[in-house]
Amino acid sequence: MNHTRLIRRACEITWRYKVLWLFGILLALTSGGGGGGGNNGARLSSQPIPGLDRLGWIEWQALTGLIVACCCLLAILVIVAVIVNYVARVALYRSVDQIEATGAAPTWREGLRLGWSNRSFRLWLLDLIIAIPAVIIALLLLGIGATPLLLLLIDSPVARTLGIAATVGLELLMIAVIIVAAVILHVCGQFWSREVALADRSIGQALAVGYVTVRQRLKDVGGMWLLMFGIGLAFGLVFLVFVLFVLAVAAAVGGGIGLVVHAITQSVGWAVGLGLPFFLVILVVPTVFVQGLWLVFESSVWTLTYREVAVAKG
Repeated sequence: MNHTRLIRRACEITWRYKVLWLFGILLALTSGGGGGGGNNGARLSSQPIPGLDRLGWIEWQALTGLIVACCCLLAILVIVAVIVNYVARVALYRSVDQIEATGAAPTWREGLRLGWSNRSFRLWLLDLIIAIPAVIIALLLLGIGATPLLLLLIDSPVARTLGIAATVGLELLMIAVIIVAAVILHVCGQFWSREVALADRSIGQALAVGYVTVRQRLKDVGGMWLLMFGIGLAFGLVFLVFVLFVLAVAAAVGGGIGLVVHAITQSVGWAVGLGLPFFLVILVVPTVFVQGLWLVFESSVWTLTYREVAVAKG
């Protein structure tokens, strides 16, 4: 396998076929996120206020309804994000595969149709089947590593010291085992997912064929993982510098607008309300775009690797 040629080809595909950027950006937007907030207040009075208990009950009902509505909205957003993520992943896999097979890229509508299929659902099931046991086993290993802490129950300085030292050693060993297992699952997962998305195999067939493929071509696949690991580290460092630069620009623009608005209106609310959108847009748009390009490149590398291995097997 010519690893360098595949990486150059993935770079060419990423830069030339702009339609793939859409799927990469969708992946970047749905790969994670979070938020939170809170508010409280108090009211003091020396005399009882008629109807205060009733008012408090109404406010509690309203707050409960708001919390339930927010939870429902969050659940809907999570479900939508998962659907978009898997549709975009399959669309990206199949679009790159079509480019290599025919020399022509699909339109964004055709790409979405490629992703909107039962293959996306099977891919989600596959990830779920792998992730749940993996998390349980990882937690069990960490729990086993912590068992020497039981020696702390013994009223002996030697036993306690031994328990702490043994726990640190075992936990480090368990973490190393978890990291190695995660790498293996990551590499095998690149082939399992494409067996589902490209070869249209069932989950059982994808697991079996993907594992055999990786085992038979371990040297080639392992070499590609090492190359991508190094490229990923380099990209991570560059991306961190880029994010810090964009953050500084966003803070300068958003903060500057906020200060001007505050000077005119003397209102913190208006300052934040007008400055924050500029800050978020300047920060989010370029970072998500760059991350999306990286995801297109990374996915293309592994799709090309899969195709090369599949052709060699055939």
